[in-house]
Amino acid sequence: LVNGSGDDLASSFSDRVVVTGAVKDVYDFLNDAHQWRERLPHVARVVFTEDGPGLQTLEMDTRTKDGSTHTTKSVRVCFPPNPIIYKQITLPALMNLHTGYWELTEEPEAGTVTATSQHTVVINPERIGEVLGPEAGVAQARDFVRAALSANSLATLGYAKSYAEARR
Repeated sequence: LVNGSGDDLASSFSDRVVVTGAVKDVYDFLNDAHQWRERLPHVARVVFTEDGPGLQTLEMDTRTKDGSTHTTKSVRVCFPPNPIIYKQITLPALMNLHTGYWELTEEPEAGTVTATSQHTVVINPERIGEVLGPEAGVAQARDFVRAALSANSLATLGYAKSYAEARR
């Protein structure tokens, strides 16, 4: 059962973590995605290329809560020290679109950086029943996608925070 208009399929949201450290260190962690397999427990595999300064392709297998993995591939444009913008070109089943960015806002007087992960997604209504069951609708798919993406973003931001704070 899929109900809802096209507007219901699209949503944007963000997650934030405050880091006591340098913006460069947070940026380096997010930019160095070729090291994410070693640095992030939810990343099982990484294929990374950089075709020029700041022009990256990142393919990775991400572990889900149930232990299975799914493959995504993103193109990323990195503007040191801020932001990193991406678009997924190989998507999980529930999405027709996933774009986003990592943004860092420095508060020099406080010695902190607010690291933000922003997502814009469009749900794939044809796959909802297959992934979440026949009774699920757009709202459940949107909530599921948001929870999964936020969990991974907050985990990544948490590890970036630890990385940056260890360099103080």
